Amino acid sequence: MSAAVVPLGKLETISLLTAWPDEARNFTPWLAEEENLALLGEALGLQLEHEATEKAVGPFAADILAKEVSTDRWVLIENQITRTDHTHLGQLLTYAAGLDARTIIWIAESFREQHRAAIDFLNMATREEFSFFAVRVELLRIGESAFAPNFSIVAKPNNWSKEAQAAKQVAQDSLSPTQVTNRQFWAELIAEATVAYPALAGRAPYKSSWQCAERVRSAANFYAECNAAFTASGQLRVEVYLGGTLAKTVFAVLSDQRLTIESAFGAPLVWEELPKGQDSRIAFYMPGIQKRDDKPNWPQQRAWLLAHWKKLADVLRSPLNKLDFSALAQAEDEPEAA
Repeated sequence: MSAAVVPLGKLETISLLTAWPDEARNFTPWLAEEENLALLGEALGLQLEHEATEKAVGPFAADILAKEVSTDRWVLIENQITRTDHTHLGQLLTYAAGLDARTIIWIAESFREQHRAAIDFLNMATREEFSFFAVRVELLRIGESAFAPNFSIVAKPNNWSKEAQAAKQVAQDSLSPTQVTNRQFWAELIAEATVAYPALAGRAPYKSSWQCAERVRSAANFYAECNAAFTASGQLRVEVYLGGTLAKTVFAVLSDQRLTIESAFGAPLVWEELPKGQDSRIAFYMPGIQKRDDKPNWPQQRAWLLAHWKKLADVLRSPLNKLDFSALAQAEDEPEAA
């Protein structure tokens, strides 16, 4: 009796433009999402946390600024959905200098041999603290299946895997007492969040005074993240942090819906425009002085966070998802009437 023949499909490579017609408006926001940065990080052996999209560098804007969790090093990501060109190579170096990034990642659909050689040269010519990567991104499909993104390394520092593991171990072994306390607090909170806040339960604990739970919304030139933080003045808050060049515009739109939003949340919120920068936040503070090293109060603080953190994210998710970011960007680009 012959064995059954298993039907096999043909693996196809799809043009990136099929899924992402525009680099800035489609691909960059997609890559900035938590699960997609995780895919990139898995290919590189890094744990990446998003910091900003379209990060201002003088009159220019870098695609994505991230942080490597275990070392706190800045990571610059410059991407293009076509074959590499000299323009993006120049941007890569300009933004790396302006942002003081130590890990620099260039993502493209394909790499010219000269550009791959340039990345190899930069890894050879710069100090060991700098790491340059060339990463190819492709879309794969079998038959009529959904597109599957795949990242593959084209160029990287010599002995990168060993160096990354060693740096991670050194970073973990050299935490300050405050960082140890921070990580312990967030780790215990995350362990309790499985049912109350599943998005938070999937996060790695930070060693800083703040912790991100989830990306609530992202678009070209905008992101909204739900965080919790201990402030320097001894307050504990949950917040939806609005970042990117459209942050102030979105903040104004949401402010017009303040009564509706606060009614859905069940309490007044603190609307912080943060006029000295481009970002803004909408926050809710726990009453009283709340210090992260006050361990006897940790159970009460964790209970408060789990009661309000996801609630704030859910309340703001709906109005954020209704926004037309293309229209907002176009309105912002139009000159004001005289």
